[in-house]
Amino acid sequence: MDKQVIITNGVGTSDIINGNYNVTADVTGYSNQTITPASVNIVEGTNTYNFTIEADGTLTIHVTEDGTSGGTPIVGATFIRTDSSGTEYGTAITTDASGNAVFNNVPYDATGAPTIYYKQTASDGNHEFDNTVQSTTLTTQTSTVEVTNAPGATRTINLTDANYDNLPIESGTLTLSSN
Repeated sequence: MDKQVIITNGVGTSDIINGNYNVTADVTGYSNQTITPASVNIVEGTNTYNFTIEADGTLTIHVTEDGTSGGTPIVGATFIRTDSSGTEYGTAITTDASGNAVFNNVPYDATGAPTIYYKQTASDGNHEFDNTVQSTTLTTQTSTVEVTNAPGATRTINLTDANYDNLPIESGTLTLSSN
């Protein structure tokens, strides 16, 4: 007798009697043949069983100064996969000389693809970036998202003598270190 377990947010429960079972998957966006383990022995006293499944889509995040495919690439911007609330998963990826950060093994489907969440965690130190959670869906096996990392704005820094109002300091250096 088949026993279906509905999974929601990575978890499902069902009443299952002890025995050996072959496991198959029907998960939109994933390679259903990659379910591991493909068989399980349900035994008395063990009530939690873990499975993994793989996707084989590729999401490229292309980062440039103007957010276009022909823009000046940003090297060294980092991104990480998240859930919708921003909890981070996996290892951060960094843009290469072409401005590309590539997430391999992401889910895709022509219709009903699951949402992929990610966020940028850093840029190259000379460009602004948006660190909020972003999302996309892949309707094809490979997809590219264009991201803007605009150059930092030119700022004017004034340094005056603390004891003599508005007396400019003739020369010196200020170092601003990020916290």
